[in-house]
Amino acid sequence: MARRFTGETVFDSSINRMVELMEQGHRCVVSFSGGKDSCITLEIALIAATITGKLPLDVIMRDEEIMFPGTFEYCERVAARPEVSFNWIYCNQPIPNIFNRENPYWWVFDPLLPPEKWVRQPPSFAYLLPTLHIDSMTIPERFPTDPGKELFAVIGLRGQESRTRMMSIHSAKSHLTKPNKYGTRNCRPIYDWTDGDVWKAISDNHWDYNEAYDVMSRLGVSRNHLRIAPPTMTEYGADFLGMAARAWPGWFETVCNRLDGVRLAAKYGRRAVKPMRHLNETWEQCFYRVCVNDAPEWIKERSLWFIERKLKWHAKHSTEPLPDVANCPRCEGKTRSWKMLTDALYLGDPFALHVDKLPYMEPDFFRPGSGKWGGKPTF
Repeated sequence: MARRFTGETVFDSSINRMVELMEQGHRCVVSFSGGKDSCITLEIALIAATITGKLPLDVIMRDEEIMFPGTFEYCERVAARPEVSFNWIYCNQPIPNIFNRENPYWWVFDPLLPPEKWVRQPPSFAYLLPTLHIDSMTIPERFPTDPGKELFAVIGLRGQESRTRMMSIHSAKSHLTKPNKYGTRNCRPIYDWTDGDVWKAISDNHWDYNEAYDVMSRLGVSRNHLRIAPPTMTEYGADFLGMAARAWPGWFETVCNRLDGVRLAAKYGRRAVKPMRHLNETWEQCFYRVCVNDAPEWIKERSLWFIERKLKWHAKHSTEPLPDVANCPRCEGKTRSWKMLTDALYLGDPFALHVDKLPYMEPDFFRPGSGKWGGKPTF
């Protein structure tokens, strides 16, 4: 899809987007995480709020407990700024731990653990918000609007980061989204920024930012791969755990004591969460070994449930067995061979990202009373 060049810098465009909303009287709340994109979004929104006389600016952040050192220190500096009305919340919500096959969740500031077992403590001014969905942070009940005006969650989403994000922006045909189930709309003022634009703006304007990025860069992480997020959410987090062990050994040891599987992932990388096929073993045999016979009970049940249906679906369009490695051209999705099935179900796919028709694994299953997603899981 062709891009349209307007002759205006992305810096000016993003400020104009925010000024337009604020001048119209809508309420804008910045969703903050401590990463570089939310840093830029915050500073752009502050400029717009200064221009329109809307200070102090509403900011909200959900504390995830486990982030690279430097992240929450930066967040506390932002919270102390007089031009910011900072809402620091924690939700005791589950977050994926992709490195633990027995239980794919861990709970932020787990109330069932003594606080000294947590990786860190929330600040004294943080408050508990018992909700699972991140969309329920910025809602009209918490941030009421004037009559006839709308509430916007200002997020640091950029199209360069993934094709899916770029397509979502093109699909919406705007930097604004439709209202969610709570009545809140998202505003994505920096959707057209590149990584270079982000770091140039920080450098040119001498803005404060998360110093964890400096450490990551010095240890060889390229500019395009600098990410700040809980490191257990996807298998790609394993790529950074070895770096984190060298950069912050004390923090890393605390995380290893807190979460199972992290030390193994740091040592072996993504191989720690990939099925290993034995010599002279077919992928079909490997599937039944690692996803059924040697798997935790919940993975075994999901694997058997799905493979029964998968083989029936395959038999409807082919008299040949499901291929071992080569993909069946008529099967759909990411499970068109035994190899793809094994890769997809080795970790149980608790969030149904790779295997169609699988139900989500609710937090209640692993910890009775911890709630259900009530729809698609969101973190």
